[in-house]
Amino acid sequence: MSLFPPPESDRRQAIVLVHGAWVGEWSWLPILPQLRASGRPVHAVSLTGHGARSHQSGPQVTLADHVADVVGLIETLDLVDITLVGHSYGGRVVTQVWPRVSDRIARMVYLDAHTPVAPEAPQSPDRVAAAEANGGMLPFTDYVPSIDLVGSVEARDWFMARVMPQSFRCLNAPWQVDLPDALPKLFVSATGDRPNRFSRYAEVCRDHPAWDYLELDGTHFLMMTNPDEVADAILGNSTKSVTGCG
Repeated sequence: MSLFPPPESDRRQAIVLVHGAWVGEWSWLPILPQLRASGRPVHAVSLTGHGARSHQSGPQVTLADHVADVVGLIETLDLVDITLVGHSYGGRVVTQVWPRVSDRIARMVYLDAHTPVAPEAPQSPDRVAAAEANGGMLPFTDYVPSIDLVGSVEARDWFMARVMPQSFRCLNAPWQVDLPDALPKLFVSATGDRPNRFSRYAEVCRDHPAWDYLELDGTHFLMMTNPDEVADAILGNSTKSVTGCG
């Protein structure tokens, strides 16, 4: 039996998870058991400067670097029929990944994420000032988890110890791409802390005929507040609360 290439069971119907700003691949830990129980290959990407690659952090990191991280994993492992998932800033990344490997992607999921359905809003003056004051790195101040969210002081400390400042260049790069109507796409909206910066994407996707739409009563970190529902949505098992006809 040949060791390479990997068997089709290790490549087909892969799930590729792309984390948001400041956090890392570890942010997906609450839903990995549910996803892996499906028998499908699951990969949580470490974006440059975050998680297992935090040693590469710095103002030189760009959105293009993060796109290359995801494309590199997909092509190296020869993954196909992919469900590509982006959370928060990860929506920018997966949007840019799609034209690079569109023939490998079967479905995209935007988990309370930046989504190419509405014009990009400019960065606030406060964010610009914070990045300038920190050498081009934006400190983590948004969506800081409460003890109630993560379960204990120890859990919050574990979370905060792994958060990294975000290269501001990543948040200023052009990222929007027109996705084809025929591509299955799901937007999952966190309604527990509305309004937030992702509400405007939710409003468009909710009524868009080319998008499926799901609302979950949880925080922006839906994988922490609603792990079972998020896993079901990624696996394509959630239909009860979905509207649209993507």
